[in-house]
Amino acid sequence: MLQEVYVVGGHISRNTEDKGNVFSVPSNQYAEFNMFLDPLAAKTVFESEVNITLIPLSTQRKVSSFATVIRRLRGTRKTAEVAFSKRLLSSLHRLKQIHNRYHHMDTFLGEVLGAVVMADKVSSLKPKFEKKPIKVLASGDESTDGKMVVDEKHGKLVKILSNVDENAYYNLYANKLGDQYQSAKVGSFKEQTRKWRYPHDDKPSQEKCAQFHGYKAFYQQCEYIFSSNNN
Repeated sequence: MLQEVYVVGGHISRNTEDKGNVFSVPSNQYAEFNMFLDPLAAKTVFESEVNITLIPLSTQRKVSSFATVIRRLRGTRKTAEVAFSKRLLSSLHRLKQIHNRYHHMDTFLGEVLGAVVMADKVSSLKPKFEKKPIKVLASGDESTDGKMVVDEKHGKLVKILSNVDENAYYNLYANKLGDQYQSAKVGSFKEQTRKWRYPHDDKPSQEKCAQFHGYKAFYQQCEYIFSSNNN
């Protein structure tokens, strides 16, 4: 059964100058693009019984520097994941710089924040949360659909990420992607064998060594049984 949902999106305006990012409909000034695209679905989710953690546009904007994240990736250990991320983000950054049509490219960095928040098991981001009763407007009015409002009477109490440590965020993202032990790409079978022996450190414990040799003996026994049956 679904118990909790992380929502990367939505915008709760604090004043008239605190606007959303629906660039395609100028009359809609305060909604966030994901909520605007399907306001009825968003409304349904925010009226459900499931626990919701919201990572809103205002928090995403605090860590939306292409230059900073690319610089951190350049300074970390080279893995396939680092290379891919650096190339993709550099392309988005260039698009934003060359033409006004792509001014919204930093929106995609919000998805990165959502992933990093969920991967941060030790709270190194120093996240700050607040709870507010939230309601999503979905009346069919293009100028207000997708807008989030605080509604003390009819809103759903939502856990909202209001701040993270910016420096810790960029470092955590780069370091996670630069962790060779989590990389999907392996240089050689010899390197993979070493990782099987010593999964997460360079100083294997006796327990890990015994576990590895136990697996090795098991597979050797399986190979012996298989070859005996074939003969």
